[in-house]
Amino acid sequence: MMVGLVAALRGLAANKLRSFLTMLGVIFGVAAVIVAVALGQGSRDASLKRFQRFGTRTLTVIPGRQSRAGISFGAVSTLKIDDAKAILRGAPSVRNVSPERSGFLQVKAGNKNTNTQVYGCGAAFPKIRNFEFVQGGFFTEADIRSKRFVCALGWQVYKDLFGSGSVIGQKVYVKGQSFKVLGVFKERGGGGFQNEDDRVYVPVTSALRRLFGSDNILSTMSVEGRSEGAMQKAQDEVSEVLKRRHKIGGNKPNDFIIFNNAVAAQNSSEQAADFEQLISWLAAVALIVGGIGIMNIMLVSVTERTREIGVRKAIGAKRWHILLQFLLEAMFLSLTGGLIGVIGGVCFTKFGLPALKPAWETSLTLPPVLIAFGFSALVGVFFGFYPAYKASKLDPITALRFE
Repeated sequence: MMVGLVAALRGLAANKLRSFLTMLGVIFGVAAVIVAVALGQGSRDASLKRFQRFGTRTLTVIPGRQSRAGISFGAVSTLKIDDAKAILRGAPSVRNVSPERSGFLQVKAGNKNTNTQVYGCGAAFPKIRNFEFVQGGFFTEADIRSKRFVCALGWQVYKDLFGSGSVIGQKVYVKGQSFKVLGVFKERGGGGFQNEDDRVYVPVTSALRRLFGSDNILSTMSVEGRSEGAMQKAQDEVSEVLKRRHKIGGNKPNDFIIFNNAVAAQNSSEQAADFEQLISWLAAVALIVGGIGIMNIMLVSVTERTREIGVRKAIGAKRWHILLQFLLEAMFLSLTGGLIGVIGGVCFTKFGLPALKPAWETSLTLPPVLIAFGFSALVGVFFGFYPAYKASKLDPITALRFE
């Protein structure tokens, strides 16, 4: 075994550049497998975290659209605050409902002001949407019934208006109305039109009456199911309650839309898994191409070293000695290339990708690394066996005469 290994290493050392170029296919193949799997797992994990942040037991109900003669046009305000109460009464699979109305308004505190989203909602909103507090707490059902002027601040609004320090009991002003601050939410992250940190949360009744000029019309409803397994049932129950209240029968289209976060999370996870599988197969193809390169070079090596094989057989080497020598050469190329590929793939995943694409999420675990390295060993055995077998079958007299 040791003699065969030494002979294999000497054979590879005789052509260092060619050996390295042969390993490149395996190096890039293994690195590509590791990076591909890390990207796929990272994408799936990020997607699940995003939906878990919003709550996988959450339904979001929004108004539908008007329709005449089969043509849809114009948004219509179909959701009423009484719909939320009806859902709690008539949907057994629902735990909590938060009626909501929002709009962008100027909010002031002291000599600072910001144009932000004022979000009227129910007392169960933080629980439904998995919000956490860094200061204070939220308003209660009693505050909603009494239409009190109280609020909680998103993290961005808190930083814009107050900067730091405790703000419990401080006042903010919206459309001339003074709202007492009860709490500050923990930073959620995100941006754009639906930045949850850039909001002032107030009782929905206060928002409807004093800020938006309507006592009943909602923009959305957040609905919490009793369990993740009952979300489809909860969605069906909510749909039936709203159909009855809105007098929608037969084949008439609904005037509301329900988004099921659990279904969306599952679909997103499946898409990420499909993407991971696709790029993993593409990376595996690159690894196979590297294996074909090893076979090609090994066949050339057998041809170049035919006289050497003849001399070894003439002085007593057995067929299995020759087979082992060339098989060890192929395995050394694939394993060394696999090891370099592992190091390169891990380093690129940890340092290269974050520098090139900071927004891309990656998740690097040990099993894909071991699988990629193990596959490189199989490539060496599979694609190295035929050249080794061919070398072992050479007739010593014919080999000695080879020019």
